[in-house]
This record gives sequence, C-alpha cells and structure tokens, in this order.
Amino acid sequence: MTDPEAIRQAYPPIISSEQLRILLHVSKRRCVWLMKNYIPHTDNGAKTRRYTIRLEDAISFIKEYERSPDSFAAPAGQFNSKLCITTKVDTVALRLKLEDEWYNVPDILDTVTVSRLTCYSDNAVNRWLNKGILRSALAQNGRVTSKAWLIDFLCGKGMRIVKKNEWHIEMLTLGGIIEPALV
Repeated sequence: MTDPEAIRQAYPPIISSEQLRILLHVSKRRCVWLMKNYIPHTDNGAKTRRYTIRLEDAISFIKEYERSPDSFAAPAGQFNSKLCITTKVDTVALRLKLEDEWYNVPDILDTVTVSRLTCYSDNAVNRWLNKGILRSALAQNGRVTSKAWLIDFLCGKGMRIVKKNEWHIEMLTLGGIIEPALV
C-alpha cells in the first residue's frame, strides 16, 4: 500500500508528468496514456513541460489502481511495437485476394511501386527491406522485390504491423479475412 501522506510530503501540490511517471513507476508513453484515459490533468500544448497534474488526483488514481489494477490495463500492443495478431487469419484467402487484385502488376517491384500498392510510405517499405522482413534483391536501379515475396510478407510477418494503414485494414476486413474489431 502506498502511503498518501508520504507522497504529499515528497511532492508539491501540482506535479509534472515526469514526476507522475516516477511516482507511478511507468514509462513515459504509458504515463501519457494513463493521463489521457484516467487521470485528470491540464495540457498546455507546449513541446516541453506540457502536462500538469494535481497531486490529489494522482493519489486518488493510485488508490483506485491498488484496488483494481486490471481495470486500468492498456489494450494489447499499445506499448509494444512487436505485437503479433493472435486472432485466426485466413492467410489462404488473403493470398488469393492479393493475387487477384495485383494480377496485372509486374512480377518485379521497386520500393516506389510497393509503396504505391500497399499505401505505406517509402520509409516503411525501406525499413522492411533493411530489416530483411521483406525479401529483396539488388538490381541495377537499386533494391527490388517480387510480387510473390510481397504477398508472402503481407500474409506472414506483415500481420505483425501494429498500426496498419487504411488500405491494409480494408484489405483484411472487406474480404472477411478478419473481423474489423480485431485488426
């Protein structure tokens, strides 16, 4: 149990988000998420020292959290960029849908074409290529990938993309491959 009196003696009546983070023993991202969802605060919109929190609000949150920590759990993957979707995905249906949609697309694709097809940025595509999660080969004009490799990626490791873009979500939901709430 946390002692509220000890906290009141150690902190001023108005604390910063950094002080709240230390008090709660959480990361900066989780602290901001908790403030936006559960802890009353003031946001001045500045780049630094943006949030202020009344100490009494922080103490009230700590008491509630100690009573029921599960009620303040973040959604799965909120703070982890390596989330893998745990739902059943019909990869055969996704593969067929992508092959059908990209029937007239050339077999060899450069990064610009991959970006155009998937609606992800050039930086995202280059990151996939640099990490080796999307197979590629060196050609005279730079790095290229095949349409088959791109489809393999989207049906496999591409499912681990936490923040899917609208095209990706639409591709999964409209085909009935996965439920909209699960993407």
